[in-house]
Amino acid sequence: MGIELGSAGETLAAIVVSDEISKGQDHSHDFAGKNCGNCGTGLTGPYCHSCGQSAHIHRSLLHMVEELLHGVFHFDTKAWRTIPALIFKPGKLTKEYIQGKRTSYVSPLALFLFLIFLMFYVFSWTVNDSSKDFMMNTPETRAEIVKELDALKLKYEEQKKNDALAVDANKIDFDLRDDMLESFTEIRDLQEKLDQLDENPRTKDDWQAGLDNASRELATLEAALKEEKARLNKEKTSPPPSDESPSASTERHRDRTEEIKHSMHYAEMDVKYYTKKLAKAEKELAKAELKKAIKQAASAEDTKAAKELGVATKESASADTNRSPQDDASDSKVSELYSIPYIGKTIAHADQNRELTIYKMKKNAASLAFLLMPLSLPFLWLMFAFKRKVVMFDHAVFSLYSLSFMCILMATISILSKIGWGGVAAILFTFIPPIHMYKQLRYAYDLGRFATLWRTVALLFIASISLTLYAAIITYLSA
Repeated sequence: MGIELGSAGETLAAIVVSDEISKGQDHSHDFAGKNCGNCGTGLTGPYCHSCGQSAHIHRSLLHMVEELLHGVFHFDTKAWRTIPALIFKPGKLTKEYIQGKRTSYVSPLALFLFLIFLMFYVFSWTVNDSSKDFMMNTPETRAEIVKELDALKLKYEEQKKNDALAVDANKIDFDLRDDMLESFTEIRDLQEKLDQLDENPRTKDDWQAGLDNASRELATLEAALKEEKARLNKEKTSPPPSDESPSASTERHRDRTEEIKHSMHYAEMDVKYYTKKLAKAEKELAKAELKKAIKQAASAEDTKAAKELGVATKESASADTNRSPQDDASDSKVSELYSIPYIGKTIAHADQNRELTIYKMKKNAASLAFLLMPLSLPFLWLMFAFKRKVVMFDHAVFSLYSLSFMCILMATISILSKIGWGGVAAILFTFIPPIHMYKQLRYAYDLGRFATLWRTVALLFIASISLTLYAAIITYLSA
């Protein structure tokens, strides 16, 4: 890629040179008595010895494009040296940049800002968000949902007819049944969305009834499968009484067994679906009760009354036998937060405007990511307080390069999780950061093994503290 881009840049530069030559102008030695157009220094060569600007000033649109591409290719060349060093030799990269080797590498600040942008772009592609983005997506209208729902129902009915014909012909089309399941799932999701738009969502009792029906269907299929297997085993020992051949009867029972297993797969999916929806409904019901109490506590002037209300809320929420002790403890801690007047009002406001709050948090997280560096600098300074040769600039370079690598790592982890490699992503998230920190600390600051080891442990705590402060700032500005 770099070679191809470089060739394109050379071609464009050649065009610019040809354009200048075609005008019959020669600027190679015409510097006598001229001053730099940028700083006014007297020129002695093709470039100003004071500021470095070219002596000849181009005023063509083609040259403007050439300058842009030159800047891109120059960054590309630096990036191919910087990023591999950042990944595999972070300590050497940091040390060389601090010691003055600047033109060979991308500056840490520029690299960090670019990789932060890249990381959040990857997140926007890989992270699934079940809720609609408040500022980016327009929710479907009721008419659109009804139209799509009717079309899916017609499609589903046609699929059912084709399945019935296949059953009559003793030919089960499992691909067709997979398509039927997909259509049925889409119909169910659209119906749920329509109920929410009509402000008539399904209740906890509705989900419980659906779970009971799905469980009964699964139990029936399990019994049928057990019976079919028993018949198949029986026919293996004794021939069937009918005129049907043993092989044909065995094949028929095997087909029936496969059909039941296929249906059981659907039934198990239904049980999981209704179990998940029921748990969500129970949680939302408890949250609704807590939310009602929160609003009252936030508006209460008496702090003691607000605390008592928080205790009452906890007792009300714990009355539901399906709620876990961890949930009750969490609600108790939340209620204590609501007793603080300012925090309680802030949380209540964020709860009333969830979509806007989430959008603002996403926006602020990306735009204020540069705060991670100054948040970590004081802690880095404390780790090297007795090393006089190490100055704050060194810590800034170290921090920016370290954060740049973490951006690459998190983007990679996000992509791996998206494609189903969650185990690999978990291993990378657990082991790579401390290893990279160790290597960068040891070779950037010329430390021994023990000195590097304890500083690596300290740096992990520093990273946790910095991320916590960063998250607190984002939350405060977004609420």
